[in-house]
Amino acid sequence: MTAADENLIRSIPQALAETDFVCSSVNVGSTKTGIDMDAVRLMGEIVKKTAELTKDKDSIGCAKLVIFCNAPDDNPFMAGAFHGVTEADAVIHVGVSGPGVVKTALEQVRGESFEVLCETIKKTAFKITRVGQLVAQEASKRLGIPFGIIDLSLAPTPAIGDSVADILHEIGVEYAGAPGTTAALALLNDQVKKGGIMASSYVGGLSGAFIPVSEDQGMIDAVEAKALTLEKLEAMTCVCSVGLDMIAIPGDTKASSISGMIADEMAIGMINQKTTAVRLIPVIGKDVGGKAEFGGLLGYAPIMPVNPYDCSAFISRAGRIPAPVHSFKN
Repeated sequence: MTAADENLIRSIPQALAETDFVCSSVNVGSTKTGIDMDAVRLMGEIVKKTAELTKDKDSIGCAKLVIFCNAPDDNPFMAGAFHGVTEADAVIHVGVSGPGVVKTALEQVRGESFEVLCETIKKTAFKITRVGQLVAQEASKRLGIPFGIIDLSLAPTPAIGDSVADILHEIGVEYAGAPGTTAALALLNDQVKKGGIMASSYVGGLSGAFIPVSEDQGMIDAVEAKALTLEKLEAMTCVCSVGLDMIAIPGDTKASSISGMIADEMAIGMINQKTTAVRLIPVIGKDVGGKAEFGGLLGYAPIMPVNPYDCSAFISRAGRIPAPVHSFKN
């Protein structure tokens, strides 16, 4: 990380605090280059500073800040959306979502075999993606701007019935976080990707299932039932599209602990050659048992407990965690 990079990153909290319309994302690692641990340490501090500057709004600034590993160049989903340097000067990327549609389809095949379950998810994902592609092509034609990619990501909203956790329940787990949840999520993510690829030659971005806590009522219910913990969410990120997303934690959580959680998630992305991301919100003045109210599509979130043990000696080491051996294969 250069001095210019560090200065730019240090300017993020003020920019997020001054306007409701600015989002920011920082890529701190990749399978090819490893993890920049100096950047990881700095991002823990930046998250804390952002939380402090927006503490009058339940630290909402942190909801607009995403830390990535293996960030894609063509991501249309906020808050991590950006137009990468490999893209054209102007291009139309379309994000398509539909967890409620998938859940409704699965209600028709309760008790059926895994083969029927997978085929139903795949066919539903195909239909959603196909509609998205037709809309994107028409928009491209009317605007005279090239069509880029379709990102089929099951991105939930706070609306009842528009929940990835509800899909997992329909697959067969009582709450998200129950035994079997990671396998059910892996199945869902895989079939969504397969259906999307069948429907479009231009599938990109993240394309899979998102598991944000505050934006998914089913996830909130699971946290409040004590079925879902940060550790289980981390395990689930090994097989989903992104990572630890829209999770409210105690406001007194140390910056080094936040950096440690970022490092854990970056390692999952680096080793597994997938995109992972972190959007943690230390809610200043609130602790476990409280709630953070963000409003709109960001919803609300119960404050989740964080492992209390220290990792500062690990985070304070300078330098980079090297890339895995498999990243050097041709």
